[in-house]
Amino acid sequence: MTAFWAIVHDTWRQSKHQWVMLLLIGAVALIVPSSIIFPEVRTAPDGSEFLGTVFQKDTAQTGMEAGWEGLYADALRDELGYDDEISKKSDELNKLLDQHQDVDYEVKRLQATEPGSPDLKALIEKRRELEQERDRRQHDLFNLRQYVRDEVNRITAERTADTSKMQKGVEYWLSSMATFLFQITLFIYLFVCAGFVPEMIRAGSIDLVLSKPIRRWHIYYGKYVGGLLLYAVTLLAAYIVMFVGVGLRTGIWHWKFFGGLPMTLFSAALLFSIIAWVGLWTRSTLMSAILGLVYYVIVDTAIGYLGDLGGAPFIADIPAVKEIAEVTKFIFPSFVWLRESAEAAVLSVYVFPWKHLIVGVVWLVICLGTSYNRFRINDY
Repeated sequence: MTAFWAIVHDTWRQSKHQWVMLLLIGAVALIVPSSIIFPEVRTAPDGSEFLGTVFQKDTAQTGMEAGWEGLYADALRDELGYDDEISKKSDELNKLLDQHQDVDYEVKRLQATEPGSPDLKALIEKRRELEQERDRRQHDLFNLRQYVRDEVNRITAERTADTSKMQKGVEYWLSSMATFLFQITLFIYLFVCAGFVPEMIRAGSIDLVLSKPIRRWHIYYGKYVGGLLLYAVTLLAAYIVMFVGVGLRTGIWHWKFFGGLPMTLFSAALLFSIIAWVGLWTRSTLMSAILGLVYYVIVDTAIGYLGDLGGAPFIADIPAVKEIAEVTKFIFPSFVWLRESAEAAVLSVYVFPWKHLIVGVVWLVICLGTSYNRFRINDY
């Protein structure tokens, strides 16, 4: 294992010469102090304390606790799975509305062209039954949505009965910082790790490494673990400094802040495995960066959009789009849903996107397994 850790160390040494690694550290160094300096403890007229920002007016009476309410409610709905139930009933209602529209059209056509048709009476009766069923399902859906709102409010009140405005503000701020770190650091990290594998297998570099009695799995996975540890150490340092800084400023030590780390690190491991796979097959740092960027920014954004069609009802009504949205959940991992899980964990709400997580694990294993196998059998 000494050779393995030597490769890990070499990866760290290699990263010192990458300007994108310096950019990653610089971005973190900018975000962390800002996350500590910008929030400010304020006092409301009733004497209660809340968390605002240095940019708010001195007369402000509310702070980040207002944003916490909506964020917590959304996360709680995801945890309890209510949105899935509402979506299912909405789909059933939409199918019924389509059926009613077809029957209504046929009734009106016959009334205009064939008023004596023997089928007209039966169609009118069927339309009446469909209208009754439509009204019943619309009423049921309305009641379900009302129930969900009441249930989310009830559970929120139970779980956070002793949570102060200051605590809510701190949770909202730290969850926002966890999300921001997820997005910014992973975006820069894909450029950092794009060069690790292509540089390793470059003529001259790989010859020198293979001339030593080192097993190939030590070389390949040592490079992967080294690059991942580099990101993990940078992220962990950022989390610790932010936790301590915000804690000292507010007096609130929110340990659940570290709940955002696991999903963020898993996302980095998954992204690196994909980019390493591309780098091994193309032997190009540029292609690794471009394809990694295309997937993370374009493809993943589309997957996240398809996974939340509730915000686009007209598109959601298109059967083909709905089928594509359902299929993508089982084919492509989504960093959007992994990010939302990390954000929810900071709020002490446990959203587990098991479909995307399982697909992500499968992609991770396939990318690492197939890329290592090619590295093992190639004659460099």
